[in-house]
Amino acid sequence: MLFSNLIFLVGTSLAAVSVTDPSDIISPSLWAADNAIIPDYNVSFISVQPNPIVAAYTVTNSASISYETLSTALNQTSVLLVTGELNLTYSTVIKSGYASNLLESSFYGFNAAINVVCFPSRFNGEANDQANGSTGNFDNVNVTVHNGAANIYVYGTGSVVHVDNAWLYSSGPVSHGVYASGNGTAYVSNVQHFSGGKRSSSFSGDSPAGYLHISDSVAHAAGIGSATFYALGEIYATNVVALSENGPTVFMDGAQKAYLTNCETTAGLLGGVAIFSSSTRESGAILSLDNSKITTLGPIPGLWFGNVIIDVSLHASELVTSGVLVVANYSQITQDFDYYADYSQQPNLQPAEVYVNVTESTLVGDLVAYNSSLISWSLSKSSWMGTAYSGFGEAYFDVHLDNSTWTLTNSTMVQNLTDTDGSLSGIESQGFDVYYNASALLNEYLGGKTIALSGGGNAIPI
Repeated sequence: MLFSNLIFLVGTSLAAVSVTDPSDIISPSLWAADNAIIPDYNVSFISVQPNPIVAAYTVTNSASISYETLSTALNQTSVLLVTGELNLTYSTVIKSGYASNLLESSFYGFNAAINVVCFPSRFNGEANDQANGSTGNFDNVNVTVHNGAANIYVYGTGSVVHVDNAWLYSSGPVSHGVYASGNGTAYVSNVQHFSGGKRSSSFSGDSPAGYLHISDSVAHAAGIGSATFYALGEIYATNVVALSENGPTVFMDGAQKAYLTNCETTAGLLGGVAIFSSSTRESGAILSLDNSKITTLGPIPGLWFGNVIIDVSLHASELVTSGVLVVANYSQITQDFDYYADYSQQPNLQPAEVYVNVTESTLVGDLVAYNSSLISWSLSKSSWMGTAYSGFGEAYFDVHLDNSTWTLTNSTMVQNLTDTDGSLSGIESQGFDVYYNASALLNEYLGGKTIALSGGGNAIPI
């Protein structure tokens, strides 16, 4: 049991639980070759939903199916295509057969086991917002896919799926669990998911946006670049326990939004979260952790940001890392989601600006900024032990304390240093110094003076 003895956060109490996922039933070793397939994205990008979508079974109006087993082994073929309304209960869906074009699979759900899309008017070239949405209600279903296929895919404005009490297993690349795209929406509860392939996240949104609401679920993604939550749109997660062995908990590109409440997750690659803009730097991104915990495996940061402007809130939450809480960088991530890309791979980059509000939390670790990036760090009724430093080039840090404490672990240079009590009494220096910008407007209350700090260090103007 990969999730045994996790601490699952429920409200404000902690309870030890033992959690299983579908890989405890179907061993990933049985599908090792499938999971080793490297996605090939060197194909022409498709900007319009292709036609037709091929499926073994099609629902065009309204239908209910119960206690059935539905399957296909054909390539580039879904098991179920829904362009109306389908109620599927107590049934099993099995999909094998490869996708010939991974962009079609990734963005448009070709080869997905269950594909819920707009009514056929969209096949005639009409805009998605002019088409009627479709609906899928899936309760007590078992969906197993191989060879690179999403379990449940929803596409189009007005298209909605409700996935309750589901067991989802997948292998091969681009095998997301529940996948929303084209402004489609998914409501997910009491779901167990496992994916073994590369770039196969548990709960995913995609271009132009997907909207996912996940609750009371378990997720396990093993492949490189496979996150728990891939946010291109909005993610709302409550009471989710998850492991991403070779990916972050949250992967976001651009001005997306992710809200995690009462979640306990573990991430093994890039960072606890990896959030960036893949082209021009975007602003308006939001990350919120409420009563949640992210643990990182190995030398990766809790929160990593590149080429993006983002607001982050941490309330009653914890980041367990090897030493770095937050990284802000002039960087992005490669197409394979396996490492941080540098300027030579994308010259259209700018420094990250990260504005973090921490409330009622206890955090241990450092802030690291690169190449003129900014981390604004505001604590309210919280405690922080750590320092802030440049990873390369210039770096900018603001620290604000409101009924909070900061225990220094090294000397630190900041632009703005504010404390609501006006005396910097919240800083325990341990003999280290804080250097502040005497010219910054927010520092006027310090009068450009050297101020003694508790523990023997000083706040020194520069």
